[in-house]
Amino acid sequence: MQVRYGRILLRFWKNSMLRELSFRGHFVVNIITQLLWVAMTLVFIKVIYMRTSDIRGWSEHQYLFLLGTHMLVTGLFETFFFTNCWRVSELVRTGGMDFILLKPANTQFLLSLEQIDYSAMASLPIAVALCVYGVVEGGVQLTWGKTALFAGLIVIGVVLLYSLVFMFAVTSIWLIRQTGLNNLWFYVVSVARYPSEIYRSFLGGVLWFVLVFIVPILLVANLPANVMVRTFEPMQVAYLAIVSLIMLGLSSVVFNFAMKWYRSASS
Repeated sequence: MQVRYGRILLRFWKNSMLRELSFRGHFVVNIITQLLWVAMTLVFIKVIYMRTSDIRGWSEHQYLFLLGTHMLVTGLFETFFFTNCWRVSELVRTGGMDFILLKPANTQFLLSLEQIDYSAMASLPIAVALCVYGVVEGGVQLTWGKTALFAGLIVIGVVLLYSLVFMFAVTSIWLIRQTGLNNLWFYVVSVARYPSEIYRSFLGGVLWFVLVFIVPILLVANLPANVMVRTFEPMQVAYLAIVSLIMLGLSSVVFNFAMKWYRSASS
């Protein structure tokens, strides 16, 4: 079974590459857009740190590491999952979901991984470079354990984002035309790339509590960055891992429940 799904995944990757190569101009423009966004963000950060030495305890090199971590998590999510989540509404509206359901494989697997956005990978080397810069400038002592934990938390963060966004995308089965996914992702990306401490004083700390413990999107980048360049908080690491697994399971439950309400194009 695992070998079969591995072959399906490889076929998806090959098809996605052929699709990208068929529209090379679009592929190049997407990469340039990614690079310009990174450049403007770095200029913005430099301007801020010309006026202050830290932001709520985050020095410049620590914040650059946080930004690199955030880019790793979001870049991996956008590469493997965002396009697929965005397509769910279109498949429901046009009846394309019928063809997915007819295929002899797990429907959520097919919906989640059918397309790979290779252009989203353009930001990953820059993300790694920012993380390396933050470690070197901060004089961080690396260990295999700390590095492995950081990599694991990156994967956990991607799983959490996938679960949340996929559940939002599934609402299109009831709403038919769900066009708010891009807006949702923009706000998630905007909120999660800043130090979580800046939200503590807003609305009496309620927003911080919600974004850390209820819908922990602030932890997906902040926690791995803290583990590497600041402080290790084992309780938060355990909490994020448990919540991610719960959300992943819940995404499957929500999807299966929603499919009971799905009406095919032929019905």
